[in-house]
Amino acid sequence: MSYPIPVATTEFLPGREVTGVVGVVIGIATRPRDMAHNPEMAFVNTAARQDAVGAMVQQALEAGADAVVGVRFDGGKISETVTELTAYGTAVTLRAQQA
Repeated sequence: MSYPIPVATTEFLPGREVTGVVGVVIGIATRPRDMAHNPEMAFVNTAARQDAVGAMVQQALEAGADAVVGVRFDGGKISETVTELTAYGTAVTLRAQQA
């Protein structure tokens, strides 16, 4: 999956200098809990993570970020019928690359 800005689980991006912190950004995806018994659960979990990261990236773009670093995932039951997956990270600005 590609995104319009760099997204990394690391705290830095090789070859890029972080010039500022915009703030914490989050993205949440929800799924019905009854999918837990679905034989294609690996695909469903992957899609949920991609949806959550996509929402997080959108929030970062709207905040004026150039990248998101330190990305992590969390999740859990939010009701008897719904599970959430959250992606979160730090939106940052980067020094412009030299041509």
